[in-house]
Amino acid sequence: MAWRASELTPRDAALVRRSGASFYRFNLLTTTTDDRGDRPRMARYDRLAAVAAVDGVDLLPVLMRTRSTLRKGGSGVGGGRTVKRKQVADPPVTRRQWKIWRARVRMFAERFGPRGRFWAEHPGLPYRPFRSWEVWNEPNLRQFWDARDPDPEEYARLLRETRRVLRSVDPRARVVSAGLGWRYAGARYLRTALTAAGGCSVDAIGVHPYAPTPRRAISALAKARSVADRHGARGVPLWTTEIGWRVAPRGYSSVPDQAAQARALGRFAAAARRRRAELGLGPTFAFALRDRVDAGTGRVTHTGGLRRADDSPRAAWRVWSWRAHGARPLPLPPVRRCGR
Repeated sequence: MAWRASELTPRDAALVRRSGASFYRFNLLTTTTDDRGDRPRMARYDRLAAVAAVDGVDLLPVLMRTRSTLRKGGSGVGGGRTVKRKQVADPPVTRRQWKIWRARVRMFAERFGPRGRFWAEHPGLPYRPFRSWEVWNEPNLRQFWDARDPDPEEYARLLRETRRVLRSVDPRARVVSAGLGWRYAGARYLRTALTAAGGCSVDAIGVHPYAPTPRRAISALAKARSVADRHGARGVPLWTTEIGWRVAPRGYSSVPDQAAQARALGRFAAAARRRRAELGLGPTFAFALRDRVDAGTGRVTHTGGLRRADDSPRAAWRVWSWRAHGARPLPLPPVRRCGR
């Protein structure tokens, strides 16, 4: 995944594919100029789907909406405060918001899923419909739940409603639960969400096991496996939809230099491969493709990329690519059937 993941360029798609990766995760339904209103324009997503199809990269869309809000920044001219726009997650609450959410999910499924209109309109493209859909991102964090206290029962409803719409369009659509920031009471949140939604509501469970060490990241996945098995999702694959280490002097999942970042990613990948069958592990998504750059200032604000902001590869890029090329392809998870 990349920081500006919905803006996949042909060069980046080729880069991802050459690395040995087969999946690219991106945000869908986010509030941008293209997405405002009840019927978002499809231009940016059409471009993304076409670019990925040409280079043989499958896409994992993260279904999520945000809204724009104002945030006070640092000192401005004359000692005043600058005001910046910030995107905050905006889960549906009112009847109208739920209606819009369901309509938008259906619209995208009907366009990019199997038998989707996009593929009929572009018969010359390789056929790579969206077959898996991740529902939201890190809903157990306030910043991804409209700055409100996270509510796993509210999320359970979002999961059930979204699954119902996706399956009405594509009976074989795979539903991936939102990647949980495991450090932030992930086990308790997952337990409550699965109890409320029903373990049959998901075909895969997303986890973001960020940790100081690979050993602790794997321990987080082992805990997620235990919670899932005890709450109706026995054997449902765990997808690590984000993992990475930032090259920085301090921080929870930071390492001192690029060599340490490469070692951490390599050890995590090796451990995940060894314990794949035991823990029921699905694919792993490295976050991020390259460092984050502030669009306004040009300053690098996050150094967790496998590649630097100038696109030069870190040692982690070579390690991750070697691991990806050596990994066997993983099938999509079975479609779970249930009445809920």
